[in-house]
Amino acid sequence: MIRRPHFHGPPLRAGTCVRVLLVLLAVVGPQRLAAQTIDLAGDLYTAQTIVTGTGEPERTRGFRAGLEDVVVKLTGDARLASSPELAGLLRDPHRLIERFEYEDRMKGIPVHDEQGTRERPHFLRMRFKTEDIEAELARLRLAKWAEPRPLLAIWLAVRTAKDSYLLQNRGDRGYGQRAVIAEAALRRGIPVHLPPGAPAQQSAVTFADIAESRLDGAKEASSHCNAWLFGLLSVTAEGYWNIAWHLEWEGKQRTWNRAGVSFDTALKDGLETSALVLSGKGAI
Repeated sequence: MIRRPHFHGPPLRAGTCVRVLLVLLAVVGPQRLAAQTIDLAGDLYTAQTIVTGTGEPERTRGFRAGLEDVVVKLTGDARLASSPELAGLLRDPHRLIERFEYEDRMKGIPVHDEQGTRERPHFLRMRFKTEDIEAELARLRLAKWAEPRPLLAIWLAVRTAKDSYLLQNRGDRGYGQRAVIAEAALRRGIPVHLPPGAPAQQSAVTFADIAESRLDGAKEASSHCNAWLFGLLSVTAEGYWNIAWHLEWEGKQRTWNRAGVSFDTALKDGLETSALVLSGKGAI
C-alpha cells in the first residue's frame, strides 16, 4: 500500500516571509511548494528534514534535526548546530512539537514489497510550540535574532572552467547555486534578494563589476536591501571551489575566504556567516 502524506494538527496560517518564498518559487517551482501545509517560508518555528519511513526511531531523529534547525534559525547562530550546548534540549524533542506532517518523496512510484513501504524516504515537516521554544531559549540564555530581519542582497560572480556569469534569480546558468542559496535561506530564516534575470528587469551590473570589486552599481541596483553580500566563486583545476566573500551592513564591512570546498559549502558558509553578523553575534 502506498503511504499518503500524513497531517497531524490544525491547518497553519499563511506566512509573511515573502522574499524567501519568491526565491524558492523561482528555484523549485510553485507545484512543489503548493503541496505544503506547514508554512516553511513564513514561520520561523517550522523545519523540514528527510526521514526513512514514518515510524520510530526515524521520527525522533527527524524531530531532533528540526529542533536544532529552529534554534539556529531563531538565533542566527549556526555555530549551535551539533553543539553540546543543545544536548539537553534535544534529548526529548517530542514535548516541544505542536504538529507535524509527512510527504512521501516517492509518491506516485508503486511500492513493490512491504520493506519498500517501510523504507521509503519522506519529508518530515514540523512546527514547534512557540511559547515553549521561547522559554527554552531563555533558559539557555540564547538571544533571538530580532525582527524585522535585514534583507540581504546577494551578488555572486561565478567563474567556471568554461565561462563566467553573474548569478541571477532565473536563467539557464547557475541553477545549482540558486538551489543551494534558496535552501540555506529557508533553513536559516534569512530574507534574501538575487538580481533579477528577466531581460526587462536586468541591471547593468556585470560579472566583472563584482569580480573586480566595483560594487557601487550593485548596491544602487539593490538599494531596497539593508545588507549586501558580494562573492567571487571560482572553480579550481581539481574541481573544487574557492570563494571570496565581502559583506556590507550599516556602513561596516567584513571579508573572508574559503578554499578547496564544494560550492554548497562555500555558499552555505556565506549565508550562515552573514546571519551570524546580522543577528549581532559575529564581529564586522
